[in-house]
Amino acid sequence: MPDAVFDFLAENVAAPPLHRWLKPELVSVDASSGDVQLRLLVRAEFRRDPARPEVHGGILAMLADIAGHAAVAARLRHGVPTVDLRVDYLRMAEGDFLTAYATPLKLGRTLAVVDIRITDDQARLVAVGRGSYLTREG
Repeated sequence: MPDAVFDFLAENVAAPPLHRWLKPELVSVDASSGDVQLRLLVRAEFRRDPARPEVHGGILAMLADIAGHAAVAARLRHGVPTVDLRVDYLRMAEGDFLTAYATPLKLGRTLAVVDIRITDDQARLVAVGRGSYLTREG
């Protein structure tokens, strides 16, 4: 039986032109809690310096925002604009892929707040974030 929430969210995450370039992959979604896991394969163009393996912080911020948005959209079944996003970088991110875990903390009539953790392919925590999203549709 197809998972309607997973299918909706996979399409929602893949649709924007920037996301088609970035290529985040939905790994899992819990429809009741809104918990989401995304994976991003690291490509050479994501590097902060062509001579170094570390990923540019902007890529981490985009991944955090996409994961936060997805956690809210999983519950509401519609896209939500970002109101605020904070990212704390804890260590240099490198490796073959990054994984973002987003957990909704509050889903209100106007705003939702989501915590995001990003790990590298060795399961080391490389960044944490908190995003706020407008929950009203339209």
